[in-house]
Amino acid sequence: MAIPAAQTQEESRRALTPSEFLKELSAELASGDIRLPSFPAVAQRVQRALEDPRATPAQVARVIGIDAALAVRILRLANSAFLNPSAKPITELQQAVHRLGHQLVRCTAVSFALQQMNAGPSVAVLRPQLHELWRQGTLVASIAYVLARETRAANPDEALIAGLMHNIGSLYIAVRAHQHGGALGADEAATRMLNNGHPRIAGAILGRWKFAPSIVSAVSNQNASNLPATGPGSLTDVLIAAISLVPYVFYRGLLDETVTAVAAFQRLALHAADCKRLLGTTAGQIKALHSALVG
Repeated sequence: MAIPAAQTQEESRRALTPSEFLKELSAELASGDIRLPSFPAVAQRVQRALEDPRATPAQVARVIGIDAALAVRILRLANSAFLNPSAKPITELQQAVHRLGHQLVRCTAVSFALQQMNAGPSVAVLRPQLHELWRQGTLVASIAYVLARETRAANPDEALIAGLMHNIGSLYIAVRAHQHGGALGADEAATRMLNNGHPRIAGAILGRWKFAPSIVSAVSNQNASNLPATGPGSLTDVLIAAISLVPYVFYRGLLDETVTAVAAFQRLALHAADCKRLLGTTAGQIKALHSALVG
């Protein structure tokens, strides 16, 4: 017997438990099915160009040049004070691609696409939430870049990328929940499960998008609590520390407790006094880089 269309639609919109929803997303990603609405074609073309090991900076630049707004974003980032300390203007896209490298170009194209996607009518109701996720990502990226540079525990460019992409799992969860149409619940247990699940989702997405294994690992393990308390710092530690420092960039209250509680600071050999000094001397730089990344 045929099931009425209204009943079928109602059942498809039934509330999912967070564990069911995360399992569904994991299955999608395992099959290579990444469902983001209105993902600009230019970002996909850049991705395909970067996946070709024979692609030259000139070839990648030609693909980027198809979209004027993306080209401007690439040139602006290549000319930022952090990434072009010589202050010698870069005016050619090919030069910009060479300066940034494939990983940072890929990240810029993805972040540009996500911002364009956020402006689409299909996610209008989510725009405030997606905007906040993007703001957090750019701030974490700015802090991570400075931490990596100061501690030398990781490549600053990779730290920047890891920060920008660290909450793409949360963004994907929000978009897919909206597309599904079902409520996931907003109680404390549901929120905790989704918060714990988003790094794994993010890692799967970045793996599919061919980001460097070190970046995928750092993003996947950003909530890890089972890492050794001692040992050399890593990109994962830089990302964990950057996320932890977000509330204290311009406000130092309770920083001592956070540094003591988060083992990543110990592995990076950073004490509370070190963090206060670092944040104090680099606050202007973090703000400037954050502004450049926001676009």
